[in-house]
Amino acid sequence: MPRQSDLRFTFEPLQGDAFEVVEFHLEEGLSQPFRLSLELASHDPAVDFNRVLDLAALFTLWRGDTPVRYVHGLVSLFSQGDTGFRRTRYRAVLEPSLARAGLRSNWRMFQGQSVPEIILAVLEAQRLSEVKTYLCFDHPPREYCVQAGESDLDFIARLAAEEGLLYSFEHRADGHTLWLTDRVGGLGTIGTHEHCPVLYQPLAGGDSAEPALQRFHYTEQVRSARQVQRDYTFTHPYYNLQHNAVGASDLDHQHSDYERYDYPGRYKRDASGKPFTKTRLTALRSDARLAHMEGDDARLQPGLAFDLNDHPREDFNDRWRTIAIEHHGTQHSSLLEEAFGSDSGTAYRLSASAIRWDADWKAPLRPKPRIDGPQIASVVGPPGEEIYCDEWGRVKVSFPWDRDSHQDDHSSCWIRVAQGWAGATWGAMAIPRVGQELIISYLDGDPDQPIATGRAYRETNLPPYQLPKHKTRMTIKSRSHKGQGFNELRFEDELGQEEVFIHAQKDKNVHIKHNNGVFVGNDRSEKVERDEQIEIGHDRSERVGNDERVEVGQDQYLQVGRDRFQTIGRNHSLNIGGDRIEEIANNRLEKIAADYHSEVGGNAQHSVRNAYQLSARHSIEQKTTRFEVAAGERIELKAAGGSITIDSRGITLDGLTIHFKGTVTSDANGSGNSFTHAPPSPAPLGNFLGRYTLVKNDQRAFSGYRYRISTGASVLAEGLTRTSGETDWVTTENVQAVQVHKAVMREDQRITEDWQSKVAAIDWQAAEYSADELFPDALIDYYMGVDD
Repeated sequence: MPRQSDLRFTFEPLQGDAFEVVEFHLEEGLSQPFRLSLELASHDPAVDFNRVLDLAALFTLWRGDTPVRYVHGLVSLFSQGDTGFRRTRYRAVLEPSLARAGLRSNWRMFQGQSVPEIILAVLEAQRLSEVKTYLCFDHPPREYCVQAGESDLDFIARLAAEEGLLYSFEHRADGHTLWLTDRVGGLGTIGTHEHCPVLYQPLAGGDSAEPALQRFHYTEQVRSARQVQRDYTFTHPYYNLQHNAVGASDLDHQHSDYERYDYPGRYKRDASGKPFTKTRLTALRSDARLAHMEGDDARLQPGLAFDLNDHPREDFNDRWRTIAIEHHGTQHSSLLEEAFGSDSGTAYRLSASAIRWDADWKAPLRPKPRIDGPQIASVVGPPGEEIYCDEWGRVKVSFPWDRDSHQDDHSSCWIRVAQGWAGATWGAMAIPRVGQELIISYLDGDPDQPIATGRAYRETNLPPYQLPKHKTRMTIKSRSHKGQGFNELRFEDELGQEEVFIHAQKDKNVHIKHNNGVFVGNDRSEKVERDEQIEIGHDRSERVGNDERVEVGQDQYLQVGRDRFQTIGRNHSLNIGGDRIEEIANNRLEKIAADYHSEVGGNAQHSVRNAYQLSARHSIEQKTTRFEVAAGERIELKAAGGSITIDSRGITLDGLTIHFKGTVTSDANGSGNSFTHAPPSPAPLGNFLGRYTLVKNDQRAFSGYRYRISTGASVLAEGLTRTSGETDWVTTENVQAVQVHKAVMREDQRITEDWQSKVAAIDWQAAEYSADELFPDALIDYYMGVDD
């Protein structure tokens, strides 16, 4: 059976001859790249660096002829030291392929991918194909994840720690494999209690027959007992996204009220918040219960569980899992005759940390890079689109640092845009357009939470007006979508040229819920090239201090639902180039205080459906070449002295005296075919003669009132009172039966047909004199119509 003295170490580069190992120091642990530092010796004093550096190499720890442990990696450091009698000293550092990720850094983004997918994509870009995964839990995709200048290694380590992933390495003689897992219990074991356990031998000495642990120290530490996290998402602004995690299974020996509260929690959904919170607490408590070991059992590797036997404390004889190890070995036999101590032989020791096998373990969280200042980005969208946004007004951008951007709608996630005012369906809204330059800030400095907080002009997007020529202008000017038009609100503040300018490319709509007041200190002009429509729900009042002129190119229509009142202080002139038609559904009253003149260039026609009445206070005079009056039934002319009636019976002349001047002829050929007349004789005047003067109680005359003098059913006279209130003269046989009636209102103001009884006739005198003595000649002619 090989003994510990049979241990030996070898180091073989992929190319070239093997080296003799003088001393090595190996540091390895979960979720960290291992580092193997080697002191080497070679008979070749001029080893070609090109055959060693950055190439694969294999370190092997042997017990006799049996390899106990392989460490495979890439040589990241190689140096040549002193040369002795036969050998030259060299130094090398061996690291995994993953360590090369620390030599690369990048600015790039990942969209819609889970953390395992992102890590594998980064590793694939580095041509790391020896990768295996063992995932037991769901890992939802992240909408947006940015590598903000971190090295690829730091980026991978940070994401893995946030997501609760851990990694370790599996070594073979021909390579090494990176294992990525979310469950430390899936990394395997070293033997069992019955088969190949790890022994505890604190007093082992000399050349031990088998490896063992000489020291096993167990420690418990007080750590945070409760993790609370919150975050915010604008899609559910009143939900606090709070999640709690408690280390309930391992708080036997400490208080449970040591709470750690973090904000923001770096998650936007409950599906991520719960595991994130639990992972963070597990990482904080990863060393709450820890075993520290020293020994020489080289089988121990990070992540592998082992069964401990022979410890005097029985509950320590349990299964443990190694999380970190430091190995150290010397092999002085490689320095034969080269230095003092070359006969000391081979020595190997390790120190390790372990947790109980059923305990969970997560890597400590890594600090996330912060972007403390704003960045510049350009708005992008699908080909041919000028405005591209979602229901929240978010846009997509392309960053200058993004080497993978295609300047399209896949160049970033949706990014919120700060607006001047943001209310509940009210506020300001101006969507950045494709090609515009945005100023991007980051919430809490988080690269994964960009927000557009401003906009800036640049060479390809110049201001609306030339500067500094128009430096006094302030404007809000838009541009028609997929067109060359624009809308604009502009302010000019140049002294003496102050102006507010509004331009609408198509329609302008103004909605005012209450009052609208406009004050114009000087002139106002308004031009409408087509139609204008104004609708006023109630009253409208318009006042013009001087002249008003309205010019209508064609027709004008005016419709008034009820009354229309028009007052003109002086003259009213109306000039109509064609016809004028007036249609009045009811009455028409026209009052003229002075004269009335009507001039008709052609014919004049009056058509009255019912009665037509013409009244003049003094006289009526009509002059024409020919005067024709036609009536369907009767024509009657009346005056104080008689009447002429034309009806179906013929023509009847009735008067006190009828005078014919000229020759009286008779023509039997007429339609009446007969003509008779008696010698004229004076008509009886009646025995009594009189007239009335109508006065008010205060003796003022009833001037211009319609009156009627009658005896029973017979009307003696009817007309208008004179200026002094007098009626016409009448005669009668029956004085006691005479009645005088007066209209209630003046004739020029009358709106009713009502009459008012005024007086009964009295003080009539007998008519004992002739008509010649009673009336002047003119009146005799007027009443009688014929001279004697």
